[in-house]
Amino acid sequence: MARREIIVLQDDLDGSEKDVRVVKFGFEGVNYEIDLGPANFDKLAQVLAPYVAVARKDPSSRRTAGPAVKTKGLSAAEQRAKNQRVRDWAKSQKMKVSERGRVPAKLSEAYHAAGLR
Repeated sequence: MARREIIVLQDDLDGSEKDVRVVKFGFEGVNYEIDLGPANFDKLAQVLAPYVAVARKDPSSRRTAGPAVKTKGLSAAEQRAKNQRVRDWAKSQKMKVSERGRVPAKLSEAYHAAGLR
């Protein structure tokens, strides 16, 4: 028996589903996650900007992964959203695609060949 699981992220504030991402932040020693679309992410970033500008990074929260790689002029968030669109399209075309990791070049090429961006 096959099982198909679909995860749809919704903005926790307005319920929108377009380009929603998980945002992690901490305050008073507690870590939080919230799902936000572009408009609400921008609002949060704008409110936090003056505090982040003068804050120090917590040395214990350093990432172990290497530096973020900017792909073809896209921010990391834009690249994740694009990868998700490619994955969704591939699944709709009955193609095999992993839920995580790198999107194979052949898959990306097929997506673009279909006239999608």
